[in-house]
Amino acid sequence: MPLVHRDLLTVLAQRIERRRIVAILGARQTGKTTLCEQLLTKQIGLPYTYISFDDPEERNRFQRAGLTVLETLETPLVILDEVQKIPSLLEILKLVSDRGKRLNAPRSPIYILTGSSRILLLQRWSETLAGRVSLLNLYPFSLGELLSEKGILVLTHICQSQKKMKEAANWFEILSPERVRRAIRISQEYRTWGGYPPVWTQKNKAEKIRWLKDYRSTYVERDIQDLGQVASTDSFALVQKLLCARTGQILSLSEVARDAGLSVNTVKRYVFLLEAGFQCFLLRPYFPNFSKRFIKSPKIYFPDPGINRVVLGETAISSGAAYESWIFSELLKWRSLESIEPELFFYRSTGGLEVDFLICREGRILPVEAKASEKVSAADGRSLERFMNEHRKACSLGVIVYPGLNFLEIRKNIWAIPDWCLFGMKI
Repeated sequence: MPLVHRDLLTVLAQRIERRRIVAILGARQTGKTTLCEQLLTKQIGLPYTYISFDDPEERNRFQRAGLTVLETLETPLVILDEVQKIPSLLEILKLVSDRGKRLNAPRSPIYILTGSSRILLLQRWSETLAGRVSLLNLYPFSLGELLSEKGILVLTHICQSQKKMKEAANWFEILSPERVRRAIRISQEYRTWGGYPPVWTQKNKAEKIRWLKDYRSTYVERDIQDLGQVASTDSFALVQKLLCARTGQILSLSEVARDAGLSVNTVKRYVFLLEAGFQCFLLRPYFPNFSKRFIKSPKIYFPDPGINRVVLGETAISSGAAYESWIFSELLKWRSLESIEPELFFYRSTGGLEVDFLICREGRILPVEAKASEKVSAADGRSLERFMNEHRKACSLGVIVYPGLNFLEIRKNIWAIPDWCLFGMKI
């Protein structure tokens, strides 16, 4: 498979113009090293030094004399991989950064850090590199990256205004059949196997499943020990399964604890570790009262279809929950690339009104419903219509995303848009 262009590359190149230290966080095997060592260095054309702290000899070298090592490097770009394995490095970088400022160094090196432990690294950086580091997240491939089109993503286009929605609908009508067929084919394969880059290099189904199983085993048996001590990997794996089976649902720690035969605090810790390793994500409910968003229970999502397959099997998750989780993953990836990053919520009122996702930015709200069926009707837009009527000042459009063929308005200002178009194609 040819090297896939990563959309984060543009953002990364912009960040290193403003900050001398940039950190890229993401799960293992999402392509952080490829992004830095191949794509970035080719684009900016700078000589670089690459150091991986997966190598125990490098860890020992930096623990003995990390400051000396960094100060003797002569390349203008330094890539430091898997930095969560050597926490003392952050203090060294702080010292190097501050010393360069005091000495008015004309152009200090650019340091690119990568790590696969989001929460633990953020906690340490808040104490050591606050104000000195720019943070980016790299997720598995998005549908848009796999399709490799040029232009503005349809979702980005329609978020701009109501007028843009009609422009997108007119553009959709003149798409070539070949372009549509390719988008549908890749979208279907993507919803089956997920977005981890190595999966897309495997030749057949058996090899894909083998890689996914090995990835999951490595995560449970080795990576989780890097994030925090777990007394029993078997109990952790069980909780991972129980939580994965509840993807797209309100998280009930007490319910999972009861089913696993563990304490609520233990399950809470395991959720923390799964979040730290980018394996699951929590989505908060929307309330005008800001504090309630953190008091009420979130939804939990396991976003990668391929990993979910090997954790639970092919039919353990309902088609609706699996589809909603995949839509969440695409929204998450899209959001991380926006210049003004929108907030994501779900909505559930005491009166029983539910909306899968709310995209909130600058006082505007775009409600999004995920529907796993290939057919949509006016009835599918009822909940969006109710929400829009209740939030008239902030909300003028609604979207139903589904795996179908038609881009159409099913109710006034409520549009059904194929997933392969919304997340994969560019205008």
